[in-house]
Order: sequence, then C-alpha cells, then structure tokens
Amino acid sequence: MNQKSNNMLPFELACYEIYDNGYDPLNTIREFWSQHTITDCQETLWTLFENYRKGIAQEDAADVKQMHTVLMKVCRVLMDYFLVHFRKICIDAVAFAFAESAEAITTDLEAKQRIHSFFNRITE
Repeated sequence: MNQKSNNMLPFELACYEIYDNGYDPLNTIREFWSQHTITDCQETLWTLFENYRKGIAQEDAADVKQMHTVLMKVCRVLMDYFLVHFRKICIDAVAFAFAESAEAITTDLEAKQRIHSFFNRITE
C-alpha cells in the first residue's frame, strides 16, 4: 500500500465504523470532548489552514502524525454529531466530562459573545 493510501485508511475506517452493530456516536463525542478543548481544535484547524494557504509542508514527522490524528478525530466527531441529529438521538441528558472546567468554557463563550455583539453593533 502506498503512503497516500495509507494516510486515508483512518478516514475510510471512520466512515465505515459508524455502521458497526452497537456503534454509539455519543461515546465518541463524549471521548472527544474529554480529551480536547474547543480552543485546541480552533488552533489546530487554523494552523492547518495557514500551512495550506502558505504552501508550507510540515517537515517534522511527529507534528504531521499529531495533526493527522487530530483531524481524523475532528472528522469522526463531525460524523457523530450528524448521526445524533439524523437519528434524532437525545443528547440533552447525556453527561459529559470536558477537558477544561465548566467555568473556563463559560468564560470563553461569554467573552466571544461580547466580541460578536460588539462587531455586530458596528456593522449595523
């Protein structure tokens, strides 16, 4: 198997594992948010976008592997959110353990809401 095909294998597996008997998308979502923060996701995606935009190829194999792993997890969690929505799975009562404290998440969301409101008022 060539390297390009080898890199796509985790993505292909993520696309097909959702059909396994007993697959529960809530478990994957729960696991993802217990390991990653929204800020980490934003920074990873921003770095990937900037590298793509500038045409920068990452040289460090460990960085490439880490970026690939995170992107596969983000892709998987997006598919799982789709499944939750499509199958109308109730997610409201599900308990989540987050990688950061509820206070930190609330503070971050409130700060971003204030920034959004400020720029929204300016554009009006």
